[in-house]
Amino acid sequence: MKEKLYEFRDPVHGFIYVRPLELKIIDSSPFQRLRNIKQLAFSHYIYHGAEHSRFGHSLGVMHLVTKAFNTVAEKTQAFDEAKRKWYTQILRIIALVHDLGHAPFSHASEELFPEGCTHEDYTCLIVTQTEISDFIKEIGEEFKKNYGDEYDITPELICSIYKGENIENPDFIFLKKFMDSELDCDKMDYLLRDSLYCGVNYGRFDIERLINTLTVWEDEDHMLYLAIEKGGMHAFEEFVLARYFMFTQVYFHKTRRFLDNALFNFLKEVLPNGQYPKDVYDFLNYDDMYIFQLMKDNIRQNKWAERILKRKIMSKVYETPEHAEKREQDIFNFIKNELSERIGKENLLLDSADKLIHQMPIRYEVDSEKAIPLIDDIEEKPIPVSIASEVIRKMTEPINIKRIYVTEDKKDEAINIVSGILRKMSR
Repeated sequence: MKEKLYEFRDPVHGFIYVRPLELKIIDSSPFQRLRNIKQLAFSHYIYHGAEHSRFGHSLGVMHLVTKAFNTVAEKTQAFDEAKRKWYTQILRIIALVHDLGHAPFSHASEELFPEGCTHEDYTCLIVTQTEISDFIKEIGEEFKKNYGDEYDITPELICSIYKGENIENPDFIFLKKFMDSELDCDKMDYLLRDSLYCGVNYGRFDIERLINTLTVWEDEDHMLYLAIEKGGMHAFEEFVLARYFMFTQVYFHKTRRFLDNALFNFLKEVLPNGQYPKDVYDFLNYDDMYIFQLMKDNIRQNKWAERILKRKIMSKVYETPEHAEKREQDIFNFIKNELSERIGKENLLLDSADKLIHQMPIRYEVDSEKAIPLIDDIEEKPIPVSIASEVIRKMTEPINIKRIYVTEDKKDEAINIVSGILRKMSR
């Protein structure tokens, strides 16, 4: 009998199909918590449709990673049927659980994790210490029964591949590329999903063409690399550009960045010891709704809570270009120092938004960890896509936007100061 599949109707991908034992993971309390973790923090204060959560994103990544791996697996003789099914299931589980460790409002408050902890660390604690561990073991038992003990799936195996720590089997390094690389399905889903819910076109790209041209390259040592066929280069360029524009126009939007800073300042003042608890069960109590209630409880005595809840945004009076060079950095520092001295540091909020959009510097060889091999039927050996593509080659500089915000009562004075400085510099 064919296994019964459950359907989730997704606004991005249409129907997403889920297996019965996977549904147990989805129905678990740690996974349901993702319904109350917004994908884009406070971006709904700017793009009012951006109310979507990590829940839908995780399902979307599972859907895409299945399509991507199956596409690649059909183009290689490296995997027999049993191994292909095993690897597909491993990737589907990793996709489902990869965001379980996110703090409220996603990345906005990650700096308040205990020292040395990341959201990946919390994810692995949740995977190994909660009910999700039992559900993963159930899936493993089913695979052992059908294919043998060597096809077991455990929470520890999932975490080791997810974090890139399991290097004994080279295939596991290859699998990780589907979830963490310049071609990963996590990025593919969040770009499409975020652009849809924000109502913008920046994040759109030809997802079908990109996935259909994914392939595999095997080097002389039989190491496998996630690669792309030459016919998919333009789709990949479109993907990289979509990510660039989403960062500059949405993720690093001036109001979003202010609210991220406001949330950080609020939580640093109200969380015990200024950080999230390390205990996994205590941590799981924290979601967006919990933090909203904290802000409501503290609105009278905490200026950051008041600013967020009442959308009282400090005014941006100066910002650098997206790729600020040394002279522009020097101008920023001069303006910052002048404003600090003349209107007071307490009336300023400084922000630095930094991101390297892709990690494929052209110095990398084709078999380097970060390289994306471009496969050409005519050439004997592939070349890195960062060498083949003029578009990619021109995008090796990180985004680095620095901004200065001021309180409402100092706005006019600050604008006059900044305008005066810039006029003198232009003479």
